Amino acid sequence: MAMSVLGIGSGIDLNEVLNQLEAVEKTRLTPITSQQKTVNAKISGFGKLKSSLTAFNTATQKLQKKELFHSRNAVTNDNYFAVKVNSKAALGNYAVTVDQLATSHSVATTAMNDKTALLGNDNESRTIIIEQANGDKLEVVLGKDETSLQTIADAINNAQVTNADGTASASTMNASIVRSGTNNYQLVITSKETGEQQAITAISSDDEQLNSVIGFNNKQSGTSAMSEVCQAQDAKFTFNGIAITSATNTVKDVIAGVDITLKATTPTSQNLAITADNDKAEEAIKQWVEAFNQLQSTIATLTQFTAKETNADELNNSNGPLIGDATLRNIDQSIRSIFAKGQSGEFTVLAQIGINMDNNGTLTINENQLQKALSENSDAVAQLFIGDGETTGIANEVVAKVSSFIDSEGMIDSVTNGLNSTLKSLDKRYEQVNSSIEQTIERYRVQFTKLDVLINSLDSMSNYLTTQFDMMTNLKK
Repeated sequence: MAMSVLGIGSGIDLNEVLNQLEAVEKTRLTPITSQQKTVNAKISGFGKLKSSLTAFNTATQKLQKKELFHSRNAVTNDNYFAVKVNSKAALGNYAVTVDQLATSHSVATTAMNDKTALLGNDNESRTIIIEQANGDKLEVVLGKDETSLQTIADAINNAQVTNADGTASASTMNASIVRSGTNNYQLVITSKETGEQQAITAISSDDEQLNSVIGFNNKQSGTSAMSEVCQAQDAKFTFNGIAITSATNTVKDVIAGVDITLKATTPTSQNLAITADNDKAEEAIKQWVEAFNQLQSTIATLTQFTAKETNADELNNSNGPLIGDATLRNIDQSIRSIFAKGQSGEFTVLAQIGINMDNNGTLTINENQLQKALSENSDAVAQLFIGDGETTGIANEVVAKVSSFIDSEGMIDSVTNGLNSTLKSLDKRYEQVNSSIEQTIERYRVQFTKLDVLINSLDSMSNYLTTQFDMMTNLKK
């Protein structure tokens, strides 16, 4: 409000003078804001560098795994069996013959025309005991109104086995109602697991009336109430001529690193070929090279320099925020020095497996040379990257070095923390200078106001004296 009336008394545009003085004073803030802009740009630049280094480190960590270079493929006729292999599997061809699949034991009641009709006596409770060849027993307690085929099936499915340590496990049996014809229902009880040791050996109840429906004894199958509908048997197959028996159709570590899941019996011997799978290692190496080149692209952007135009006061705006930064230069040189350093082993440098650095500092891949190195000597390629598995090898050394840059309180965090401290100091300095400017302008405003009043007073006095002189002159006439 005060500025809007400045100059009324004096007739001088003191507002404009004050604005010009304020503009001159605010030039004191320009060096500070320039420094703030530079520091913020550096903080952002180190954030981008850290992100790119993290992506590179993630790609490098994949090359630390020895099993990557020993991946295996299993080739066979999967109509008869499926094969799962890992890096421990020995390369070679194997003959497999499946003679018999493992099956679960099933017994069934005779057909009844009502699955909900009660079959037991009038006692309030009764117990069904299902025994297996391995000695396990499942006890199922039924109430007076729980003796129909349906309620028996439900009770068996919901029952639990009490283990020796007092813990409970789910029922070892499955029970279902099968509709075998019009108004014909049968209760089928099946062991959950396959194999001869899981066979049902006996089913009995202290309810004799119910026992006449569900009773079973494998030693007296001809006179049992329930009959066997599927025999329990172990899987039988041969692996390179060696006979193998298994309670399940999935057999782990038939040989080291080879799991087989049997699916059907074979009419003749089937071939199983275990071959090296170098595709995963090749792909991981390509991703690693790509991640390094992306890192180099980020570094190039952060250090880009364009000379300022003739007579220009400032550098080109396209310049990178980390031009000449010692920390960035140290990071880049540290990684490159690992590539240049020779490793122990048959392959000592990346160039021997087809990876070279061009004049721009990026890596290139000779795919034919890389594929040849992997197919002929994947162990040597692994040695180049992994070394002793701890401290030596390109991958181990790169991960250790890059981690020291990007880890919490690492080199980049340390530099960034320093920049943030500088930024806080600049913010404080800006506030101090800006406050000083405001005080100076306010002082000018007070002085201009006094000047305005003084000039206005002098003008008034001048006008008064002029009037008096004019009056005296007129009286003399």
